Amino acid sequence: MNQDVFIESKPLREKIADIIRTDIIRGVYRNGERLVEPKLAKTLGISRTPIREALRQLEGEGFIEIVPRRGAVVKELTIKDIDDLYAIKANLEGLAARQATVNLTDDQIEILISINKKFRDYSEKNPGVPDEHHKDNIDFHNVFIAASGNEKLVDILDGMSKNFQRLKSMLMSDAGRAANAVKEHKKIIDAFISRDPDLAEKTVREHINSGWEYLKQRINNR
Repeated sequence: MNQDVFIESKPLREKIADIIRTDIIRGVYRNGERLVEPKLAKTLGISRTPIREALRQLEGEGFIEIVPRRGAVVKELTIKDIDDLYAIKANLEGLAARQATVNLTDDQIEILISINKKFRDYSEKNPGVPDEHHKDNIDFHNVFIAASGNEKLVDILDGMSKNFQRLKSMLMSDAGRAANAVKEHKKIIDAFISRDPDLAEKTVREHINSGWEYLKQRINNR
């Protein structure tokens, strides 16, 4: 674990939560695995009190759950959990797109076009989707989310993004899905260019739901 995290100017609880959350996302801790406070305290070289506070924070974020007689365990994301997350994401990002339609500058639209071009190049050159591709997809969405000008909405979606990081390994798609995402991004860009808030909201929702349908098939075929 990278102890440099403790240099950051964050409350100790948040620093510890960041470390444990990252390990859950990376698969260091598996679904259903216990997170033992004394062991974590020894590993991190700190007392159990901030560990306990960090675990409560992660419980609120949906990464762990407190089970009677077992304590803190890594919470498994069920199909229902993911379905609920995507329903919220589709509606909130659709709202962000609607609000961004009047705010996006020509320069920001050019950024969206540039990101989607990189996205397309990755899909054409790689049989799978590397980390850079995944990052570009996040960057694409963040441009119009930030342009919504709705700070509360931005904060909510930022908080949700932590849970979506857990799906990262399953979201690594094939070139076919990536090519479809490029086309869906193009429709979103066209909606922004036309300054049509209804169309922008609709295309973003359809794009997110399309990604979820693809992911659901992958999960069911595992």
